[in-house]
Amino acid sequence: MAEATVSDTAAVLARVRRFSFGAYLLFIIPVAINSGWPGFVGLTCSAVVTMISFLWLEQIVEAVLQPSPRLRAWKVVLRTLVRYALLGAALAVAIIIARFNALSVLLGFSIVVVGIIGEAVYSTVKGFAD
Repeated sequence: MAEATVSDTAAVLARVRRFSFGAYLLFIIPVAINSGWPGFVGLTCSAVVTMISFLWLEQIVEAVLQPSPRLRAWKVVLRTLVRYALLGAALAVAIIIARFNALSVLLGFSIVVVGIIGEAVYSTVKGFAD
């Protein structure tokens, strides 16, 4: 029973990632028309920040629910520093190049929300079909 729950959770997270990536691809069109290159860069950077945070949260939840017997502190510190560097670089590019284009940044930050909404619709439709 526990194995089925883990595989179901992994499938849900994979669908949320796919829906989020689809939302990103869908959001490129209005942002590119409205704001051009700076808007595209702002959308991409804010989407990267959101996805990094989402994936990081996913790993934290997995670590809390199933702690590793051999925790290597240097690996945790290295991963944390790399993630902060990626987040900082993406935010810096969003500020400097995109100049915080409101449409692109808001759409970029909402891709995980759209992914979760897509998963909710998928689960609802699948529930009615069963």
